[in-house]
Amino acid sequence: MRPLITRPARKRHVALAEELAATFRERAAEYDRKAAFPYRNIDDLRNAGYLRLTVPRELGGLGGDLGDMAAAQERLAAGCASTALTVNMHLSMAGQLARAWRTTGDERARRMLADIADGNVVLMGATAEPGHALVRSTGAKARKVDGGYLVTGDKTFGTGSAVMTHMTSMAEYRDHPDGPHVLVFRIPADSPGIRVLDGTWNTSALRATRSESIELRDVMVPEENVITSFPVGTLDGSLLQTVWGWAMPTFAAVYLGVAVGAYEQCVRDVLSRGWEERPYVRTTLAECEALIETSRALIDRTTGEVMGNALWNELGIQQGMSRVVLAKTVGTNNAVAVVDHVIRLIGTPALRPGSVYERAHRDVRAGTMHPYSNSDACDLVAATALGAEVAPVTPPRLARLAEPTP
Repeated sequence: MRPLITRPARKRHVALAEELAATFRERAAEYDRKAAFPYRNIDDLRNAGYLRLTVPRELGGLGGDLGDMAAAQERLAAGCASTALTVNMHLSMAGQLARAWRTTGDERARRMLADIADGNVVLMGATAEPGHALVRSTGAKARKVDGGYLVTGDKTFGTGSAVMTHMTSMAEYRDHPDGPHVLVFRIPADSPGIRVLDGTWNTSALRATRSESIELRDVMVPEENVITSFPVGTLDGSLLQTVWGWAMPTFAAVYLGVAVGAYEQCVRDVLSRGWEERPYVRTTLAECEALIETSRALIDRTTGEVMGNALWNELGIQQGMSRVVLAKTVGTNNAVAVVDHVIRLIGTPALRPGSVYERAHRDVRAGTMHPYSNSDACDLVAATALGAEVAPVTPPRLARLAEPTP
């Protein structure tokens, strides 16, 4: 069952994603088998205008908000999981930048958004490190120099590193006057000292993302390229508004889309086999429908809360974090459950290498480990329900961000 979408603009975004997904579906098995980055798919996304989905219309984009992105990304992932996850990083950052521009009118943000709309900029993030999954700390170090900082560190899971023009990352500045702070910054990907470590991505899932590790050695970060900073070890309100608020519901949408792609193929196969009258088949399909629609409802509610400022104005920062993380957790775990239902129903064809079922079985499980992982999410959600503090809170720099136009 396709989601019922009443907003005309969202229908157009989802229809574009569906058109692209139909093409990507034919290429997905080969990209996965070779663990090859889907350059053709990225070119198609650029040519179709999909890479400017979250850029404001007045700057040359499609004007999509967070909810539009989540709905479109579900459909794109039903065609190719690796492509959808790769572009998720770019669209999310572009959307955050667009909201910042609408709120503050920042000229640098306007110029970058225009460059994204022109197809000249592709954004990605390199924040992940072993032992620092919650983005409250980082092993990378920043040293103050004239005009900015020199950053040295090692990053993992550089999704989009194959095509990025600009990279967002973070480092600890120990000598901050208010104590050690995490600096979040964006710099050109060809800055001296940045090296993508080709060959470090060797996984069983999402093979075509080529999420290579990235090395930073005395990389110059100009002062004006620091986006935000916060005390080490805190839950930062500005990150709730940006990184977590945009990533959690859209990660859920991507992994849900992987499951939906397998489920839709299952329905086609059930009909071709003449199994539609079997009670077990009907029970299984009904359970899948319930899991999918439950996830969609929570993702949609959460995107509305992020875009409406409610998560940090009506709730505390930890409560807001708990809600966005819960959306991701429910979406990804329901996606795993859907794929498992489908595989039990469809049988041995799910064992065939390169089948949509075999890829979905591997790819969808990455969602439970993708930060916030299941274990980290459970800790946060349970502590919040019990009224226990997981970390000190830093309020957002701006209490209210620009809201979408009706």
